[in-house]
Amino acid sequence: MKAIGADTGGTFTDLVLLDGDEVRTVKVHSTPQDPSEAVQRGLKDLDGGAGLELIHGSTVGLNAMLTGEVAPTALVTNEGFRDLIEIGRQERPELYALHPLKPAPLAERKRRFEVKQRAFPSEDGGLEIQAQPTKAELDRLAERVRRSGAKSVAVCLLHSYADPAIEEEVAAHLESAGLSVTCSARLLAEYREFERFSTAVANASLVPIVRAYLERLTERVGERELSILQSSGGSFPAAQAAQEPVRVLFSGPAGGVVGAARAAAQAGHGDVVTLDMGGTSTDVAFHSSGAGLEEAVNDVQVAGHPVGVPALDIHTIGCGGGSIVSVDASGVLRVGPRSAGASPGPVCYGTGTELTVTDAHVMLGHLSTTAFLGGALELDVDAVKQGFRDLGEELGVTPRAAAEGVLSVARAAMRRAVGVMTMQRGRDPQRLPLVAFGGAGGLHAAALAESLNQPGALIPQHPGALSAWGMAQADAVQDRSQTVLGDLAAGPRAARASVLKELAREATELLIAAGHARSSIRTELRLDLRYQGQSYDLALKESGRDDAAARFHRAHEERYGWTLEDAQIELVHLRARALVRRPMPRAGEVEPKRLPKDAVLGTRRVGFNGLVPARRVQREALAEGVRFQGPAIIEEYSGTTLLPPGWKAQVTRGRHLWLTKR
Repeated sequence: MKAIGADTGGTFTDLVLLDGDEVRTVKVHSTPQDPSEAVQRGLKDLDGGAGLELIHGSTVGLNAMLTGEVAPTALVTNEGFRDLIEIGRQERPELYALHPLKPAPLAERKRRFEVKQRAFPSEDGGLEIQAQPTKAELDRLAERVRRSGAKSVAVCLLHSYADPAIEEEVAAHLESAGLSVTCSARLLAEYREFERFSTAVANASLVPIVRAYLERLTERVGERELSILQSSGGSFPAAQAAQEPVRVLFSGPAGGVVGAARAAAQAGHGDVVTLDMGGTSTDVAFHSSGAGLEEAVNDVQVAGHPVGVPALDIHTIGCGGGSIVSVDASGVLRVGPRSAGASPGPVCYGTGTELTVTDAHVMLGHLSTTAFLGGALELDVDAVKQGFRDLGEELGVTPRAAAEGVLSVARAAMRRAVGVMTMQRGRDPQRLPLVAFGGAGGLHAAALAESLNQPGALIPQHPGALSAWGMAQADAVQDRSQTVLGDLAAGPRAARASVLKELAREATELLIAAGHARSSIRTELRLDLRYQGQSYDLALKESGRDDAAARFHRAHEERYGWTLEDAQIELVHLRARALVRRPMPRAGEVEPKRLPKDAVLGTRRVGFNGLVPARRVQREALAEGVRFQGPAIIEEYSGTTLLPPGWKAQVTRGRHLWLTKR
């Protein structure tokens, strides 16, 4: 397998080159003004792989939505429905807020246009057209949209999921006027108008921004084939990402989950909790070794806007290595969510002025002042010590206690995040290993695993670049879905199979068009089911060989603790995924070995609930099977791992680190 993964983060841009068993990594400072510059510089530093596929994870679309800096967007919908995206649903994110704040619509009201079109579901399952705009009306509509200053348009008509032709005619007139158009049914052929409209408007608002970025990136990467990682964890062509940017909003975090899952499988673990701690945030997710399409969720929100395309279930908090330390008006120590980012960065970088979590590690001796990033960056320890002297005086504690307090606050936030993805979803963290990565993941892995009584913590190889490593190994994926809304028992299995076959065919053809051989493509099919009257559904694999109703009853009781054996089951959606699997890493046991003497770089006194002497271990010198005991600081190019007193480490297959308490 040969590929390059490129992950753009808030502080660093990571690139990983996979060429057979060879793995090479590069970290360069991110360039927020144009992330493609950092990718180009990283490719140059890799000095190879000119003909390899580049799989990229981008935050361009996500940042645009979070900051509200999206393109001027128009909405075209049915007469009387232009305010639907602003009305939304009766959901209250802040239940007791006296003055709740709603996100500003991505399409301003002055750019929302109505057409005299109306269709209703008919008894035969189709649509009955009762009103349709004339060509003259559509020509006038195109002119009004063009004069509004909109750079992109979302066409969202009622019931178009059942018959997309009712949107295509409107879109054709707008495209002939030179406008970029997103059809809601083309993007998401599912009912629930608000979610479909919101997804289409979000996509339209991002098309000009992401398309321009990908055009610049395509020029910078030269002749390499460019793919983009989707929020669902699968890659697809950059040309498609430019048209459907809403599918790549969480591509960075998704790459980390893909990499963590592969590392865990190679080390012999199944279900795991993943924790990706970078410079700005920490992402937590649950991964099941037997899950496929049913692990994706379709109800995420970005800046308060529902997005209905498949995405991995990831919980993000504003706590990373660059999170800024502050003391509020009541004298309480706070960590994040503000971040020092790549510029000015933490105080230890020599350019920052506000203390961060990374600075706390420097203060406690966790980070080598000369080995950071392979010696490419020498840390300013004196500035850090002065900063914690000032913080300690403000808090009335010693500088070291102030640094320990910063880590305690940060770890408490991460424990809560792990609880969201485990206990709040009915999973027992005591049965789940923690896979910790990112530039700062290894610094907190053992402490978090111990506080949650987890079996242990796995630190993958190249943890600071694992998201890029995961991107380089991501499967090529295409997803298609269709709303049904019918009685499961009344619908013939053959009719259901026919729709799924067509959805799978559409997804397969997209992979073939991207250059994949038909023989390498496999498909996964899913049913979304619910009891009649329920608002939300439960996903099940479609095997076509057993009783879907019985499986639904069992799954519902397992998930919610109850079932309604005599209730009608409704088939809500049919989903198909076509994918090309990347080869899984080789797994298996390894022969135990002693820690080689040349792997120990010396000792120094380190803060582990008090200062204790700890060995400095060079991770690159650790072969599969090596075992040793803490306390130790395990250093490598892309990160540092803390092995506290009373803990032991062993190097698994694939040279991942498995940490357990003795």
